[in-house]
Amino acid sequence: MSRLRGVGPIAWREISTVVRTRGYLLLSFGLLVVFLGVLRGGGGIRGGYVPTAVDLLLPLELLVPLVAVALGYRAFSGDNDDRSVLRTYPVSDRSLAVGVFAGRFVGLAAIVGTPLAVVGLAVSRIGGPSSSVFATHQGVDSPVLFVRFIALTICFGAAVLAMTMAASVLVRTGRATLAAALAVLVVVVAGGDLLALIGLTAGVIEDDLLGTALAVSPNAAYRGLVLESVVGVATDQGGTIDVPVAVAGLAGWTAVSLAVIAGLGRRTVSKIRSRFRIGFERLKDTVPR
Repeated sequence: MSRLRGVGPIAWREISTVVRTRGYLLLSFGLLVVFLGVLRGGGGIRGGYVPTAVDLLLPLELLVPLVAVALGYRAFSGDNDDRSVLRTYPVSDRSLAVGVFAGRFVGLAAIVGTPLAVVGLAVSRIGGPSSSVFATHQGVDSPVLFVRFIALTICFGAAVLAMTMAASVLVRTGRATLAAALAVLVVVVAGGDLLALIGLTAGVIEDDLLGTALAVSPNAAYRGLVLESVVGVATDQGGTIDVPVAVAGLAGWTAVSLAVIAGLGRRTVSKIRSRFRIGFERLKDTVPR
C-alpha cells in the first residue's frame, strides 16, 4: 500500500477539476442529445434495451474515444498542464499515474455513463419487446443487459483514456500533444479494423483467425464484446469474436499504457524521444529525394 500512497488526494484533485469544468458538463449533455437523436431516428428505444444498445453501438465507437481524448490528451503535457503542480506531491511516479488516471476515469464514467443511464430510464418507461427479434424472447431483453452494455462502454473508454495519457507523456508542446492524441483517436477508431482488413486481403490473416485479430483492437474488442455478451445473449447468436482475447485486449491496452505512464521518468522520456528522433532521421535519409 505504501507504493500507492497519495493516490487518493491526486484522484480527488482530478475529479474536482472535471467537476469545475463546465465544458465537460456540456459535453455530457451533448452526448445525451446525440443519443436521443440517434434513437429517435433508429426507433431502438421503443424496441427495448437490446435494440437501443444496437442503435447506440456505432456512435459510441466514435464518441467514447473523443471523450477519452478530451479528458486525457493534456494529462501530463501541454502548455496549460498540471504536471508541475502534480510533481509537488510527495508521491512516486506510479502513484501519480494511478491517481491521475483514476480521477479522470471517474470523470469519463460520469460523462458517458450519465446520459446512457438516462437513456436506460427512458427505455424502461416507453420501451418494450416490439421488434420481431425480441417478440419471441419475452423476458430476455432485460435492464441487466443494458447495464452490461454501459459497463463495457466505460471499460472501452478507460482503455482509450489510458492510451491517450500514455501518448501525452512522450511529447512536450501542446501542439505535439494534440497531434499525438489525434493519432491515438485515428488508431482506435479505424486502425484495428483497417489492419485486419489489409491482413485478410493480403492472406496474412486466415478467415478463422479474423475474430481473434479483431479482438486485439480496442474498438473491435468493444464491439465484439457487446455483440457477444449483450446482443448475443438475447438472440442466441454468438461467436462473433474471441471473447477471452477481447477482454485481454482491452485490459492489456489499459495496463500497458498505465505502465508506460508510471515508468516514464524524465530521463526515460528523453531516451525514447532521442530514439524516435534518430529513427526518424534514418528513415528520412533512406527516402529518395
